[in-house]
Amino acid sequence: MPVDGSPRSPTAHLSRRAFLRGGLGVLTAAALPSALQGLVSRAAHGGTTRGGAFGYGEPVEAFDQTTGLPLLRLPPGFVYRTLDWAGDPMSNGQATPGNFDGMAVVQVLDNRARDLVLIRNHELLIGLPNIGDVIYDGFGAGARRVGGGTTTLVFRRGELLSVSPSLGGTIANCAGGPTPWGSWLTCEEGIVDGTGIGAQVHGWVFEVPAPSLGAASARPILDMGCFRHEAAAVDPRTGFVYETEDATGNSGFYRFVPSDRSARVGALEAGGALAMLAVAGAPQADLREPALGETHEVEWVPIADPAALPPEAEGQLIYDGPSACWTQGVEGGGATFRRLEGCWYANGAVYFVDTTGGANGDGAIWCYEPPAPGEPGGGRLTAIFVSAESASGDNPDNVTVSPRGGLLFCEDRLTSGNRLMGLAPDGTTYPFAVNQIVIDGPVPGHPAVAPGNYTSAEWAGACFDPTGTWLFANNYRPGITFAISGPWKQGLL
Repeated sequence: MPVDGSPRSPTAHLSRRAFLRGGLGVLTAAALPSALQGLVSRAAHGGTTRGGAFGYGEPVEAFDQTTGLPLLRLPPGFVYRTLDWAGDPMSNGQATPGNFDGMAVVQVLDNRARDLVLIRNHELLIGLPNIGDVIYDGFGAGARRVGGGTTTLVFRRGELLSVSPSLGGTIANCAGGPTPWGSWLTCEEGIVDGTGIGAQVHGWVFEVPAPSLGAASARPILDMGCFRHEAAAVDPRTGFVYETEDATGNSGFYRFVPSDRSARVGALEAGGALAMLAVAGAPQADLREPALGETHEVEWVPIADPAALPPEAEGQLIYDGPSACWTQGVEGGGATFRRLEGCWYANGAVYFVDTTGGANGDGAIWCYEPPAPGEPGGGRLTAIFVSAESASGDNPDNVTVSPRGGLLFCEDRLTSGNRLMGLAPDGTTYPFAVNQIVIDGPVPGHPAVAPGNYTSAEWAGACFDPTGTWLFANNYRPGITFAISGPWKQGLL
């Protein structure tokens, strides 16, 4: 079946209101929707962690079923295997590029094995050969090329069948997001004007289909905006695409309304209308330091010229200032966030992360509830998590929601021991996985991996398969994709 990142289940209703009630300390099963009552009841029988009774128990050292190395800490009963490492050969003989970032299951194949197709981002700039043969920007000097792009993985019952290049010639491909029709939206986190040296303009979103749906066009979707893109999430009810901007101090949250809503590969390239979130009745609202439970009715400010470059960026290979989209949006009354990161649609809501949001800068998670089709208004926005201290969540980045409705985020802090963290309906967090990757010597079968301490490397690309059996996640460096399984029903995920 198509995968939209939000497969339904009888307990998949972690709504904004449930998070809000929990965050304010008044969560009771009787007060929740019936579907969420079952989820909370099941969680109450799970292990108790520092985050409360919604987790699976304290993570303990666990050994990779592939290499035998103790790379992670996981709750008791969970197991994992490494699927793919940077430097491993792909199907075309080229080495797998590094800097593993955003990823999702985009398709379940209609075969007996129900193979899973995942597409993964590589957040690279200049310095490596192009990834594969489908290239947006072929500029290069000698062996140096525009190095970012995507790779496609096929997974069958615990084993990796293949890895192949699917898009190259892009830069800083960050979180991205799946579509309901079997493709991946890969996002460039950078504004570059390379036209002065014979290269292309960068700062776009591209669509990458699952292989059975054809090759990527390598055409940027201009109307989705030119800015430091982080992530994208599609509302399958309307076809609207929600986008986050990762620009320090000058970030917006955007909505793209496609002209062609036929829900097929290539339709987004027909263009559409881009708008920026604004707080109703409070133009140019500053949302960089939200309070837990803070709620706003919102409206949307049109962006007249989404493909515009800021005048200061013209001819610049490195530009770190405000995007033209953000400037247009704020001039029209749009709201500003600090640094937006991951974004995920699930069960009628879009969850997105401000990695340095909150008064202490440790991060916040917002929930945007669009109006149902035909309902008036621009929707509602609520801060469902604001980190009070680094122990409860330190710079969340990518975010995902499990088929059972549990929210999981990836930490991207600079200290050692980055974690995958669960967010419970009572507003608390619990550690699920801890990075303890230390490579002391050669890794059998992966000769390109350099020895080193990688415990400070970020988690990225966390995503579940539609059945909730497998959690996939990436370690940014040295570049590893993990597949994790275990007793999920004991907790919220």
